[in-house]
Amino acid sequence: MGDVARVVVVHDAACGGCSVIAVRLAGVLGVPVVIRSCRDPGLAAEYPLPPRTGCGAPFAVAIGRSGRVRVWRGLGLPLRMAGLVAPGRRGAALRLAGHALRQHLRRGRGR
Repeated sequence: MGDVARVVVVHDAACGGCSVIAVRLAGVLGVPVVIRSCRDPGLAAEYPLPPRTGCGAPFAVAIGRSGRVRVWRGLGLPLRMAGLVAPGRRGAALRLAGHALRQHLRRGRGR
């Protein structure tokens, strides 16, 4: 799991499917997961976020053991989280990835 001490998952709380995915991540990752809404006014004050990290797409803030903060988004988000899956939770992680992909495809058709 490298140097990641915890992950802050930032999602649109107005999206029911997104909320389900965020909550389920806590059950498959081997590091502590904090779930925050992208609409939380205290988010930017608490974490040094780059511009354009609003509610357009989910992202995660990886906090290293040294305190280093990295933002994961786009294709890198699921790829990096795959490296944090807890032992024995691969099946649950694959099911969650399938669910997330279906949500993404549904949202794409709805636009």
